[in-house]
Amino acid sequence: MDELREKAAYMRGVLEGIDFNGDEQRKRLWESLIDFCDEVADDLGNLEDSQREFADYIEAIDEDLGTLEKYFYNEGDDNNDNQEVYFNSAPGHNVLEMSCPFCNQGVYFENEAGDYEVVCPECGKVIWNSTTNSSTSQVSQETKHDVI
Repeated sequence: MDELREKAAYMRGVLEGIDFNGDEQRKRLWESLIDFCDEVADDLGNLEDSQREFADYIEAIDEDLGTLEKYFYNEGDDNNDNQEVYFNSAPGHNVLEMSCPFCNQGVYFENEAGDYEVVCPECGKVIWNSTTNSSTSQVSQETKHDVI
């Protein structure tokens, strides 16, 4: 926009050097046109500054949203199937301790008879399925091998 301002200033200088032979109406017309060009250049400069600020603001919001999506949906974390699952159980107890393969939160549950699933209280994902007697990461690995 500086280029427009420079051109308007140049036109104002040329206008001052022109002899209108006493025709004041024509001179006032040209002065008002150059004033208009100055105002347009200023307004466009302000719009350009505002647009730049909005672009920076939108980029920051997009980055924050991407971070939230990654955290919320576990996007980009394709290695969940390869994570190890650790179990600890005290002797004589049916209580299992398991680290969630998705968020590494420690989860305690009783190993009971019957069909049930254990859901991680932190991330809300199923981490144990009693029907297959395995963690979900092990189930998905077995499924991958069956498909191949």
